[in-house]
Amino acid sequence: MGEGGRFSFPKSIYATRDAVAAVVRDRPNALIVDFFAGSGTTLNAVNLLNGTDGGQRRCILVTNNEVSGEEAQTLLQQGSQPGHEEWEKFGICRSVTWPRSKFTILGRRDDGTRLPGDYLTGKTVERERPRRVTQIGFVVPGALDTSAKKKQLTALIDGLPQTLVQDPCPFIVSEDHKASVLFDEAAAEDWLAALDGQDQITDLYIVTPNKARFDTLKGEVQSLLGPMLIPEEEKRPLADGFPTNLAYYKLAFLDKDQVALKRAFNEILPLLWLKSGAMGPPPTPVPPGSPTPAFMAPPDNPFAVLLDEDRSKALLAALAGRSGLRCIFIVTDSQDAFRDLSAQFSDALDAASPALATVQLYRDYLDNFRINAESAGARAAVGETAQ
Repeated sequence: MGEGGRFSFPKSIYATRDAVAAVVRDRPNALIVDFFAGSGTTLNAVNLLNGTDGGQRRCILVTNNEVSGEEAQTLLQQGSQPGHEEWEKFGICRSVTWPRSKFTILGRRDDGTRLPGDYLTGKTVERERPRRVTQIGFVVPGALDTSAKKKQLTALIDGLPQTLVQDPCPFIVSEDHKASVLFDEAAAEDWLAALDGQDQITDLYIVTPNKARFDTLKGEVQSLLGPMLIPEEEKRPLADGFPTNLAYYKLAFLDKDQVALKRAFNEILPLLWLKSGAMGPPPTPVPPGSPTPAFMAPPDNPFAVLLDEDRSKALLAALAGRSGLRCIFIVTDSQDAFRDLSAQFSDALDAASPALATVQLYRDYLDNFRINAESAGARAAVGETAQ
């Protein structure tokens, strides 16, 4: 993120994941919206949370494509203006938000290089690790013939106090300590018997210069105690990416007259996909030059659009057997027709799609446009009066 100074202060992905999880941990199908996406950390964190618990949470990022003050000054001096390709490619969306989102999902960059490193998933797992068995072969057999000498050797072993050395002390096995030592290999059978059930012991030391004898005792110890179960935080390689799809849209204002004339269907189609939950792949727009269809019922999306109110029965036939539908968008200027069609769709589809809602498509869009325009006009009038 910090390369080339593109974005030097991204949020911590783990702090963001934990903040999101505090609200939606028990909502695996939640929709998270970040209106100030910036570096795209929110989407990355949602994907990591889904990858950890198997959720299917969705995330919508909204950001502008502004450049930094220093970049703007440089670009202006070079004769570039907002909207020019040379300007736009340095914007935060084009240079940070979109690339990061794409790379983290794919697990690789555009040049094919795999992303290095691992995510910390926040989950603790137990992994098997062999117990550490160490040969002390530099001591001559019979040399540890006094407690003082055994204490000197014990002092070299981390976590094993010298007070455990008590005559005759052929070995040390303690329920309160994680280390054990065999001073006299002739007492190996008694040592192994004392070790039985001492699962807390992780480090074992065997005093013998004989490598073959050490290997035999090591094998017996490993067989007796088995491997250790060590808790550690589960990691996920960045190169694994995430099994999720990603769509990129540029938000712009539509010409209200084009909308009123029903000539902006392709431009509004992505909004219908978003409004119905952004589930499944984005629907395919109408090919350029082709007539707008009488209805649309994308098989992989939970919505349908009726553009010709006289074809409602044909749309219902196309939706036969479908379940989980969320929205039916109806294009009509008549409020009465909208009510009748809504009742028709509800009667036929509610049983299989209880969450189904109907929307009077262009009327809603234009009404919102008028409301916003009237509000802006009212604010301007108040401002003029105040002056």
